[in-house]
Amino acid sequence: MNTFQLNCFLAVAHTLNFARAAKQMNISQPAITNQIKMLEKELNAKLFNRSTRRVELTPEGEVFLGDAKNIVALSERAKLRFSNPDRRPIETLGIGCSSFMQIIMLTDILTKLAVDRPNLHPRLYVVPHEQLFQLLDAGTADVLFDIQGSEENKERVTFRELYKSPLVCVCSMRHILAQRESIAIQELAEENLIFCDPVYLAPDLTKLQWQLAEGRNPADIHFCGTIEAAIVLASAGFGIAILPELVVPQEAQVVSIPIEGAPKLAFGMFYKPYPGDGVLKQFIQITRRSFELQQSNIENGLE
Repeated sequence: MNTFQLNCFLAVAHTLNFARAAKQMNISQPAITNQIKMLEKELNAKLFNRSTRRVELTPEGEVFLGDAKNIVALSERAKLRFSNPDRRPIETLGIGCSSFMQIIMLTDILTKLAVDRPNLHPRLYVVPHEQLFQLLDAGTADVLFDIQGSEENKERVTFRELYKSPLVCVCSMRHILAQRESIAIQELAEENLIFCDPVYLAPDLTKLQWQLAEGRNPADIHFCGTIEAAIVLASAGFGIAILPELVVPQEAQVVSIPIEGAPKLAFGMFYKPYPGDGVLKQFIQITRRSFELQQSNIENGLE
């Protein structure tokens, strides 16, 4: 397996057309077909279903797509590092999150880190919760941000808690419950609900969604692909979404109402043990101080 084969695979996966992919790779169509066959033979897996009318990824091809992108990205990163004309050392930091709101939280932290490390090249990834730890295992990401679940291998990763996020009901400002200071979970029995795709949620929150769905009319439940989509539907008045408070933007046109008796979810950083003395360690330190200051300001009524 080599990067040329992987780029051929990515070209076909992107265009779903061998002729266009061959033109993109500047080779003949038989040549790109041969590269795909060699790759399939090495992987012992069929990557494409091909007929006279269409080309589509097989389930194995869908799984391999993410791996291929990561391998090619790592290769390009290595080339860039050593082709820099002035040989300035490039420092990379891979950061994985499961929602865009978590990425936005990092703006001030990365600004502070860049002051001390002008050659910093952050790599930001937003992927479903169930794929996050694949980034860490593959070395694509150095640190992850997410809700702590019970499924993480505590020997494999270190978790540093940053914040206890309450579960909230997210609804339109026009909703009949919008003026409430809190809501009991039982009160949601007659409400339309908005659920997120489980792949974007921590397992504990996914479990709560399915508990609320039991015995409900399917017409009362709206399903969304992402957390951001759920917030949009809640703002538009389609129902109530149950989410960690930290993923709801302050500027969103919604109300976040605490759920009575609901456990708070531990949000924080995941990274491999012994982060060293480099950029990752400094990033961890700055992040911890930033969240501690933010929490102190909230407690003192400054935010």
